[in-house]
Amino acid sequence: MTSVRDAEFEAAFDRLLGRAYAHARRLVGDPSLAEDLAAEALARTYARWPKVRSYEYLDAWVLRVVTNLAIDTVGRRPLPSSEPATVESEDLAVLRVTLAAALRTLPARQRDAVVLRYLLDMSETDVARSLGVAPWTVKSHLQRAVERLQRALGPGLDPRFEEA
Repeated sequence: MTSVRDAEFEAAFDRLLGRAYAHARRLVGDPSLAEDLAAEALARTYARWPKVRSYEYLDAWVLRVVTNLAIDTVGRRPLPSSEPATVESEDLAVLRVTLAAALRTLPARQRDAVVLRYLLDMSETDVARSLGVAPWTVKSHLQRAVERLQRALGPGLDPRFEEA
């Protein structure tokens, strides 16, 4: 017999897994690793389901778990020792590692705002709703985060960040 907890989690599972996988894929690029990260995030969600199920920003909580897992994983993984197929893929790998390290230096709320706004392409209003803060707070978090990322990453930061 299925418990209420299990039934509630099952109802949210497909939506959460799809978003977690898409987010992980954007962060790490590797489909297999993205599946692992999404599965781990959902396992952690299930373990904490009695507490997190009522979060107004449940999706954002799951995506933050994915982000943290991706940052931890990318930070531990050595770069491939074999010569990459193209310079472009090497640049992409370096960019991911560098961005993960830079994101790790941001305060949690700033990092969450950047991930939701720029990596998940959510509107500032949706980010505010997900984080449970006012839209002007999101603008402030984004502005400060972009300034810190620009200092850490130098000129040539992705133009999407320039609009913040």
